[in-house]
Amino acid sequence: MSMTGAYTDEAKRLRGEIKKKFKTQVALCQAIGAKDASYITAYVTGKNRIGNILREKLEAVGIDVNYILYGKKGAPKLPPPLPDQTLTVMLTQCTEKIQQLQTAAIDINKELLKLNKLLDTIKKRVNQ
Repeated sequence: MSMTGAYTDEAKRLRGEIKKKFKTQVALCQAIGAKDASYITAYVTGKNRIGNILREKLEAVGIDVNYILYGKKGAPKLPPPLPDQTLTVMLTQCTEKIQQLQTAAIDINKELLKLNKLLDTIKKRVNQ
């Protein structure tokens, strides 16, 4: 079967993936529920490009369609999602509250130290 279409690079990668995972085109077609191997002939010859329907079927049986179409392994890298504004506000509020509580704890600790010194002074005077 010769590759004569506009999508020969994709066809080569598709053939390679079929051979690696299913050994034969017939086995792939059985796995995706196609009647016979003619279902993918236009794709393995480079005449047609994989569309959404075939893409879903191929991905369902473990074929990396991004690799076939673009020559890159794995899923495309997407930018990280923007932070949720509500979560950012909540995080800021929590951070501020923690800082307030830490300041309050330091102030309470200072007061406790003063109180302990006062108790020591009282004990000394009582014991004289």
